[in-house]
Amino acid sequence: MSRVHWSRWLLWVQWALLGIIVLAGLALRFGLLRFGVVFKVFTYAGGAALAIALASLLVFVWGSRNHRPQVRSNALWAALLGLLPVAVPLITVGKDNFNVPKIHDITTDTRNPPKYQAVLSLRRASDNSAEYAGEPVAKLQRDTDIYSDIYPLHVHMSVASTTELAAEVAKKLGWKIVSYEPEKGHLEATDRTLLLGFTDDIVVRVRPEDDGGSRVDVRSSSRVGVSDLGANAKRIREFLEELHLRVLSVRYGGASDT
Repeated sequence: MSRVHWSRWLLWVQWALLGIIVLAGLALRFGLLRFGVVFKVFTYAGGAALAIALASLLVFVWGSRNHRPQVRSNALWAALLGLLPVAVPLITVGKDNFNVPKIHDITTDTRNPPKYQAVLSLRRASDNSAEYAGEPVAKLQRDTDIYSDIYPLHVHMSVASTTELAAEVAKKLGWKIVSYEPEKGHLEATDRTLLLGFTDDIVVRVRPEDDGGSRVDVRSSSRVGVSDLGANAKRIREFLEELHLRVLSVRYGGASDT
């Protein structure tokens, strides 16, 4: 019976660390652990996996110089596995979004952002504040190029009709509607992030304009974390783009109310 070379431990430890990260992520998604605990698990386990990956590269070089094919294979796979905790977030979140400012509350109206009402009863005391942080956050958003396309949508439809279309778009995007008042131009919803299932809050405000149309403002906020890694801005873009297409379809499809 052949002996298992000690380099195989590099692989076993990496698999164990990846297993811990996956289990912590699942526990967070199903509400079994809090974000703070899981974040520490990700930090320490991911850091350990990366450190072992760097050590495995040295073992790979040693195995290559000493003509040890088993060592080379074990070390190479251990290095690749150790890069997964870094590679997966880069692929799913996007490299550019790691450079965004530490903002978790994005809105199309930084001077008078829409206010949350119905979702307040769904939040925990430990969640980020639902109150907009004011000019410091507003300035960060306005001064960052990646947010330059986050602005209100102006449509030639009534407030009620626009809000009805907004609710249809929200449902299509998979949001859970919490409050819906078309005559008041108010809609609130929640949405969960894909991988870890973080719950984010959204409020849509529709107000009448002098030309008979409406202005649509959106605000999206993360309940946990300092930075949202671009998630809220992405959500607002998708919503407004789809809403604009719906409005055009209604107006030029012969169903306009104006």
